[in-house]
Amino acid sequence: MIRKYVDVICLNDKSGNVKPLCIIWDGKKKYEITRVKEVCRRSSLKQGGTGTRFTCLFKSNQIRHLNYDRGKWFVEMYENIV
Repeated sequence: MIRKYVDVICLNDKSGNVKPLCIIWDGKKKYEITRVKEVCRRSSLKQGGTGTRFTCLFKSNQIRHLNYDRGKWFVEMYENIV
């Protein structure tokens, strides 16, 4: 597994909560997040580090984990997919 860093458009509310609205893949393709199903603190056993994991539902009805760690957004994926 590798970290694929992505750009994310977020809503930061007045209470300090962060809600990702969409990800931008390779600076080109925009994927809208329809719903954030879960937010939790997680450790990445394979990649190291601790951050916040957002379980997101996308328009295509696919569920993916979007991670935020040390000011960067990423998804974990297998190397042969990149």
